Amino acid sequence: MKAFPRVLALVVLLAAAVQAGPDKLLPELKAWLEDVSPILTKTERAVFLNLQTNAERQKFVQLFWRMRDPAPDTSENEFQKEFEERISFADQNFGRESPKRGSQTERGQIYLVLGPPLERKFFTTQSEVQPLELWFYKGEQEYGLPPYFYLIFFQSQGIGEYRLYSPGVDGPERLVLSQTYGNSGTREGAIKIMKGINSELASASQSYIPGEQSYAGGTSSDIIVASIRQVPEKKFKDSYAKSFLAYKDYIETEYADSYIQSSFRVKVFRQGGQPFVHWAIEPEKMNFGVQGSSVYASYELVLRLEDGRGGALLEKTEEIPLRLTPEQYKTYSGRRFAFQDLLAVVPGEHKALFLLKNKTGRDFSSFETKVLVPDADRPGLSVPLLFYAAEAVPEAQRGSMKAFVFGGRQYIVGARSEFTASGVMGVFFQVWHLDKIGLTGPPSFVVEIFSLDTDQSAGVFHLTESAADPGDASTLLVSGSIPTKGLPPGYYRADVSVQSADGRKVLAEKENFVLLSAAVPVVPQVYARLHGPYPGPEHFKVLGTQYFLTGAYGKAREAFERALAAKDDPAARLLLAKSLYGLSLFRESLAQAVPLFELVADRETAKVIALDHAGLKDWEAALSYLEKIMAEATEVPVLNLAAECHLALKHPDKALPLLQKSLSLMPNQPAITVLEEKTRKSLGLK
Repeated sequence: MKAFPRVLALVVLLAAAVQAGPDKLLPELKAWLEDVSPILTKTERAVFLNLQTNAERQKFVQLFWRMRDPAPDTSENEFQKEFEERISFADQNFGRESPKRGSQTERGQIYLVLGPPLERKFFTTQSEVQPLELWFYKGEQEYGLPPYFYLIFFQSQGIGEYRLYSPGVDGPERLVLSQTYGNSGTREGAIKIMKGINSELASASQSYIPGEQSYAGGTSSDIIVASIRQVPEKKFKDSYAKSFLAYKDYIETEYADSYIQSSFRVKVFRQGGQPFVHWAIEPEKMNFGVQGSSVYASYELVLRLEDGRGGALLEKTEEIPLRLTPEQYKTYSGRRFAFQDLLAVVPGEHKALFLLKNKTGRDFSSFETKVLVPDADRPGLSVPLLFYAAEAVPEAQRGSMKAFVFGGRQYIVGARSEFTASGVMGVFFQVWHLDKIGLTGPPSFVVEIFSLDTDQSAGVFHLTESAADPGDASTLLVSGSIPTKGLPPGYYRADVSVQSADGRKVLAEKENFVLLSAAVPVVPQVYARLHGPYPGPEHFKVLGTQYFLTGAYGKAREAFERALAAKDDPAARLLLAKSLYGLSLFRESLAQAVPLFELVADRETAKVIALDHAGLKDWEAALSYLEKIMAEATEVPVLNLAAECHLALKHPDKALPLLQKSLSLMPNQPAITVLEEKTRKSLGLK
């Protein structure tokens, strides 16, 4: 038996469980999708079709209706009720000539989107024209429709479903019966015939725009039809759908109609030579509860970090309890509240996804952004941090880390980057490894302010405050103040650069900001956690997790060993064991995993031990742990590994039912399918 496949092994190592594939769409969900298709946005459709279970889909259906409810505080969803009435009317009135339900015909689809027309005229018994209907609508101009317009539906040769007529594609002659004017008939003749029946019909056959008589109206009519099909995209906000897809495991249904806009700011800075992501989140409003003599809100923050391929690097959930006295609540009521924190990150191009849930107010905010973490060994310049003030860190906090604290100074920042036009704006940035650039003289640090409204420079300023980072001599901390007094309110950009002695820009970055006309409070009230110093076990564990999930097992091992050298942590020890397995150091991995399993006999540790024994080709020992795992729950990768072990021990009769069980749970496994066929043949089975 050849060595246990590494790809299969890593599936067992990385996955706690593998889903058996998406649920088959329930009939009632299939019917719902058909019903709402005309008012479903492209994003909503894509999200719904991407959901894997019927429970998720049913939850999405509830959110779909909630997001369209015009009065969510009432017991009845007026939009849903009216839409269902439209479906009933369409099914009863538009399906007689078609095998489809009436709501799925062209008349039905238009009716579901636009509702009943102001007028609906029937021309179904005329001898000169096809059976047809003329609908007249008042358009919703805010969604791209004209103030008033016509639509014509006709039944070709009096047979089949009524089709939506196009003045540009079909032309008026399509509406007139051929025997009326024969092959010698003309468009002008067709219009003349219709004028004899109804002048409004003749006009609409040329253009759906009232009063537009020329045939050129065909183009504008086609635009109207296209605009009708785009109404859902313009009318319904669907950002909730993407948030639901990303955070469906965290957002309860009752949160869906309580999405709160928030401002976010995410930046990367170095601390002791290690890149850290710093972030600030400011909800537009905060809902509190009252308990006794205090005002409180219980928040939960979920942060997910992904690599460029969408693979998870880290996921963490943190509870944030806020409790204020009535006096504090009154003081802060006129100011924004900011949640700020930091996280050690590995180099690369990442995506950060944030979910902030207010479990008291039952609302949520979500945000995602790209995060570029530069290589720590190359020269670089951080994106500038625009701040309101800088304060010395209290003595009691000097040994800790906190968001936006550098060189012993706490920088007071806001996520909105809004400043008043009658004061000053602070600018801070970091620059590192300048010695690797090869400058011949001391560099200068320059800030140029540009007006985005006029595209003109508003001033050039030299920053003279610079000092080495106490934790990393290769990094300089640069800061200074820019006067905003005299600048008109508007949108601006701060361009920062490191310049050589001859004025050449060697490094440059930029950041936008806003100058407000009114003197409103812009400095937020900040909630920020204190963290242990770097280097330290908390940060090494975070980095080790990211390195492990990117497959950098050597760096993961180093990070976990440094974390465990400072503080024992079962979770870090398990990840160290997994990293050692990834390096094919099976005995070293067992040395970490076995004592851990003796303390806490959990499934994840048992899987690592089984993999280590399989790596050493000790199949019996591997099976002893796999059988314990399978006795508790069924996982596809564990079934496959157990089958491999039985095959290595020349027990195909024991391997076959495991392979068959695996394929029944997850049919699309080509390698396991081949293995199952070979196993059946070895047993003389067809």
